Amino acid sequence: MTGIVKLVLVVITLMGLLRWRRDLTLAVAGAALLAVIVFAIPARTALMSVWDILSAGGSLQLFAIVVLVIFLGSVQKETGMFDRLVRSLNCVIRDGRLVAMVGPAIIGFLPMPGGALFSAPLVEVSTRHMDLTPHFRTFLNYWFRHPWEYIWPIYAGLLLFQTMSGYPLRRIILYQSPFSLIHILGGLAVAFAWFRRRGIGRRHPGDSNHFWGTLGDFLDGTWPILAVIMFFFAAGLPLYISLIVVVLAVLLVKKVPFARIIAHLVNPRMGRTLLLLAVVLIFQKIILVADVFAEFAGVVLSNPAAVALIVGVSFTMGFLTGVNTAYIAIAFPILQPLIQNLPNAFHLSLFVYVIGFCGVLLSPLHLCLVLTNEYFHSSLMRVYRYLLPPVLLIAATAATLALLSG
Repeated sequence: MTGIVKLVLVVITLMGLLRWRRDLTLAVAGAALLAVIVFAIPARTALMSVWDILSAGGSLQLFAIVVLVIFLGSVQKETGMFDRLVRSLNCVIRDGRLVAMVGPAIIGFLPMPGGALFSAPLVEVSTRHMDLTPHFRTFLNYWFRHPWEYIWPIYAGLLLFQTMSGYPLRRIILYQSPFSLIHILGGLAVAFAWFRRRGIGRRHPGDSNHFWGTLGDFLDGTWPILAVIMFFFAAGLPLYISLIVVVLAVLLVKKVPFARIIAHLVNPRMGRTLLLLAVVLIFQKIILVADVFAEFAGVVLSNPAAVALIVGVSFTMGFLTGVNTAYIAIAFPILQPLIQNLPNAFHLSLFVYVIGFCGVLLSPLHLCLVLTNEYFHSSLMRVYRYLLPPVLLIAATAATLALLSG
């Protein structure tokens, strides 16, 4: 059995477990165990891989960031900061349905692992008077968190793509800007079609609050986020340090009692989320240890069906890693020999990026997706019903543009 066939078996098993058990942590853990078995990874190597990934500095920082974000969101929700932010957005937008989408989009300008946890409480507050399913709330928070990764120049994946491709960043942003628009429009089409079917019209338009009151509510709800951005980008502090500073500031400003601090820290959601995160990281590490990506490179270089391979490799790398930087770092060097000398090499390079990102958007290992899914206690298979139409629209548009460029 070739490595690629084994990998397909692992992916099919993962999706089957998701459909059967509907427990993402157990499904990913089962897929990781199967990968160890089918790729014949020695037990010692597997255990060392688990230790390496869980004890790595980057992983420990990620755990700290997730804990701090969950804690901060819980405090902001309890102290009414999100209520005031939603009230200010309602005063400006005057449609509660759009507020639930604008919030994640604003947070989306801040690149951070699992950043959808920042906006999940905002979506929860803004839609609490609407009859929405957990699966649809997950879609709203997740989808509208990610329209900027095609164009926002502080996303690491976009910067890595520019570095590896050698094309000017401004040119990449210009040509990829339609995908951000399609991402937003596709999400809006799915969302409002669902709202119409459920008979949910414009809700909670907001009162006629005066300008300064609205601005005050907005700043009260967003200053922690703005402070994180300032400390991280302007002051150059590590993200987890920036979050620690902001969390301490919120606790002082809002005078949160010590008993409530402990209550927020021992939230059962914290433990479930950290366990899920650890399992996802372990699965990603096991797949890398299996070294199946080298076989992908051999198949690509020996097969003339370039376009099909570009689609397959790009999407697969994105789906299996769930991380922009990872699929770009793996897929682009594999595919570059196929496309670098073609007249439409630039457009095919963009095609690689977009198709790979479609894989990331659907990946059950994407931290934003798994953490949002855990937050709202939704079924990932049901969330896919909302994700598939706009993802297919993006992929079809990318394929059409790539073909027209040739």
